Amino acid sequence: MRLPLPAPRAQGRADPGPSLAFLADGGEAGALMRVHDWSTSPLGDPAAWPQSLRSVIGLLLGSKFPMFVAWGEELGFLYNDAYAEILGAKHPRALGARFHDIWAEIWPDISPLIDAAMAGEATYRQDLPLLMNRKGFDEQTWFTFSYSPVRDEGGRVAGMFCAVAETTARVQMERKQAFLVRLGDALRGLEGPHVLPTRAAELLGTELGADRAGYGIVDASGEAVSVERDWTGGDVPSLAGEARLLDAFGPAVIAELRAGRALVVEDCQVDPRTADPAYLPTWRGIETRALVVAPLVRSGRLAAILYVHSRHPRRWTSAEVELVEEAAGRTWDAVQRAWAQAELRESEGRLQLALDASGMVGLYDWLVPEDRLFADARFARLFGVEPERAAAGAPLADFTRVIHPEDGPRVEAAMNRTVATGEPYEAEYRLVQADGEVRWVAARGRCLYGPDGAPTRFSGTVVDITKRKQAEERQALLSREVDHRAKNALSVVQAALRLTRAPDLPAYIREIEGRVAALARAQTLLAEEQWAGADLLTLVRGELDGFLARDGGRSQVTAEGPTVALPAGAAQPFAMAMHELATNAVKYGALSTPTGRVAVSWRVEGSRPGRLRLRWAETGGPPIQRPPERRGFGTRVLDGTVRAQLGGTLSLGWEPSGLVGEVDVPLRLEPAPADRWNESGGG
Repeated sequence: MRLPLPAPRAQGRADPGPSLAFLADGGEAGALMRVHDWSTSPLGDPAAWPQSLRSVIGLLLGSKFPMFVAWGEELGFLYNDAYAEILGAKHPRALGARFHDIWAEIWPDISPLIDAAMAGEATYRQDLPLLMNRKGFDEQTWFTFSYSPVRDEGGRVAGMFCAVAETTARVQMERKQAFLVRLGDALRGLEGPHVLPTRAAELLGTELGADRAGYGIVDASGEAVSVERDWTGGDVPSLAGEARLLDAFGPAVIAELRAGRALVVEDCQVDPRTADPAYLPTWRGIETRALVVAPLVRSGRLAAILYVHSRHPRRWTSAEVELVEEAAGRTWDAVQRAWAQAELRESEGRLQLALDASGMVGLYDWLVPEDRLFADARFARLFGVEPERAAAGAPLADFTRVIHPEDGPRVEAAMNRTVATGEPYEAEYRLVQADGEVRWVAARGRCLYGPDGAPTRFSGTVVDITKRKQAEERQALLSREVDHRAKNALSVVQAALRLTRAPDLPAYIREIEGRVAALARAQTLLAEEQWAGADLLTLVRGELDGFLARDGGRSQVTAEGPTVALPAGAAQPFAMAMHELATNAVKYGALSTPTGRVAVSWRVEGSRPGRLRLRWAETGGPPIQRPPERRGFGTRVLDGTVRAQLGGTLSLGWEPSGLVGEVDVPLRLEPAPADRWNESGGG
């Protein structure tokens, strides 16, 4: 800048003459020195200045770097054009004045350094903070400088010389960047959109030495602002809550904010935008005298504000205003990201619930050119890959190695077909788990292609369908079992119809109905157990139900033994055998008299599945004189079921006290064909 030259004094002073020639090339500062009235300066007439001082003055006036010299006991002040800019409004009255009078506000900070220089010790300070008042108000500044002693012709320290650089702009920029880094670190370390604004306000308010800071969200109508929580230094109240913008702050303030301009007020009682009598009570009520409000305008709408308040008048620097504006933008972005992440987590939670409900196992995304397959933890565990590796991406082969060897070629062919044709990928196949368990999955996917037609990624889902496959397998087995049992039962019924003998039709009907009922009871028992087998005790009770005790009464039949689950293939034949033994006992044996008794007992021998040994013993019936001379239908049924269908042995002993039967059958057997009963003794 150009320094103002004072008008020549009217006292008729003479031209400085050749004695001031050393000031001739000193720029505007030198010109001022030549015309300055030195009568009141502690430095006195320049014509009498010693050569040592003249040399220093020549040095600083010829430099473009800010410099000054303070000379004599009262440290008279001389400086160059570059330093005049540092002085601000103190120039040009600082020329020739006492050092202390010029910088009285910072004298406590610099006087120890001045004393050291005047004692002959050079000093240096870098980025020294100084609170200066050089423009009519206090401002925080930073300077890097050195104070050097200057000696006169006699070798005594007569003054001090300073070369100085103001570093305020750089320090403010570094402080701003450091603050923004701290702000970013703090915001990244927080979760949830609700806590971010408060933390940002606290950091900003503390950094600026403010009394209150907060973040307000403007509703969709643009009429109301709400503050969930703000920060205060403890001397002013919180503004948490909701307020109507126009009603509280007035149209001038809101117009600034809606236009996207930061509102900077140094004193609310003076600034015309805030000093309106209609709205001034608002600022008094919240104990605010100075403020900076940074608006966030998005898509043409005022969406939020970041405010910083001071309870005393304050001159805000441009660096402070810039810091508030940048912090507002960064906080807004962080809050928006937090909201998006919260919505994403909520959406993912809903998706996960849906996936869980639908049996979804996991998602995968295969980057084909890189051969890196990314998958979620559930997919990874199913395919035997560590979730961390799956999340970071692993080769496709790491996942396919658990596919059942019989299904691998079919799966590979389906994937190749999708890559080649773009048709949807669908495949159901087995996975062999680490513990040997086999699980079924249904895989779905699509292939995406680049501009050149080459496949880029193959993405999709897998669903665990093991339970469905097991149910289908059980259903198929059940259908086969029902079909086999139905055919077997019909064969037995046909044989019973053909071979049953009776003296008359009613007796014939009773015989047939009894045998068919035995088959029906066995069928019902198997159906109730889903054709998985039948409980032996339940089956025995079904055939001897009428002779068992009721309500503690005397029973003609006892049945005891361990729990035995008869295979499905053994249930019907065993039921027929029990029916024939019971029928024979009712007609001819122990159950034909009230005093007769039947004891049925069994045990299992050998390792699993072992053999079943059942004993049928009758007592108290009509005495047996001799065994029957010929085999009847019932005996043939017994022999056919036990030997042919059950693969066991049968022995019948006709003791005088009654019939004793021993049945020995294996507990694991393949069911005999339906027509084998007739071939092996039923007929």
